[in-house]
Amino acid sequence: MTSFTVDPRQLVGLPEVVASLPISLAPAGRSTPQLSAVAGTTGWAGRAAEAVFAGALGAVVDAPEEAPTDQMAGDMASRVVLAWEFASNPGVLAAAEAAAPLRTHAFLAEATLTVRSETELKGALLDLVTTASRVFGEFTRLVTLHKDATGWHLAGKLAGGAPLVLTLLVTTADPASLRLRLLTGDGGLVVVVPSSNTAAPAEVRIVGPDGERLLPTLWETSRRASWRRVVAIAAGDAVSDDLAEFRHTITVAPVSSSGTAPNQFKPSQMKDQS
Repeated sequence: MTSFTVDPRQLVGLPEVVASLPISLAPAGRSTPQLSAVAGTTGWAGRAAEAVFAGALGAVVDAPEEAPTDQMAGDMASRVVLAWEFASNPGVLAAAEAAAPLRTHAFLAEATLTVRSETELKGALLDLVTTASRVFGEFTRLVTLHKDATGWHLAGKLAGGAPLVLTLLVTTADPASLRLRLLTGDGGLVVVVPSSNTAAPAEVRIVGPDGERLLPTLWETSRRASWRRVVAIAAGDAVSDDLAEFRHTITVAPVSSSGTAPNQFKPSQMKDQS
C-alpha cells in the first residue's frame, strides 16, 4: 500500500480523508508534504504553484474562485486537482457518458443549483457551469438573464443549437443540490447531484420510449473523489486537465472581475450567440 504525506494543518476534514481513502496518509512533519491542500480563495493559483514547485506530487484546490492560472502549465498543471462540491461528484462522469449520444438531437438543456444564503455565488456559478459543461458538452458564452439576492439566471446554446438555461437559486427551503435535465424528442436524461456534505449517491436516469432506467453510480462524496484523483496522480497513474477546463469555464461564465455582468437580459445578447 502506497503512503503519502500531508500537512494536517492544511486540511479540513482530514479524519474523513484518512478513513475513506484506500491509502495511508501520514503527517509530513518538517518535510515538504507530498499531497497539498489549497483553499480556493484569492491567490489559490500561486499557492498551488508554490506547493508543486516545492516538491508536492499533487495539490487539491478546494472550491476555486475565478483567478488567472497562467503560471501553471505542463507537468505542474497536470498535478493540480480542482475540487468542486458538485462537478467533482463521480456521478457527473456517469451522466456525461450517458448524455453524449443525446446531445446532437437534444432540444433543451437545463440545470438548477440550489445553495444556501451564505454561499459565495461566483464560486457556486463556476461549479454549476463546470458541471453543465461536463454533462451537456460545449456551449456558447452564457448571458445573464437576471441576477439579484435570490439567484442568478443565465442562458446560452448547446453546440447543436438547443437552448441552455442555468439557474443558481439561493434558498433555505431545500438542501443544497444540483439537478440537470437534457430533453430529446423521445426522452432524455435527468441527473440529481447531492451536496458533498452527504454520502448519498448521485442519481442518473435515462428516459426513453421503453421507459426509465436508473444508472449505477458510486456512493462517494465529491471531496473523497477529488482526493482519490490526487492520490492517483501522486502515484503516477493519472494526470489532471482541470486547469485547462477551468480556463475554458472562465471564458463562458459571466463572472469575470474585468467586467460587470448585466442584471437584466437584453434580446440582442442572444442574437450574438447564434
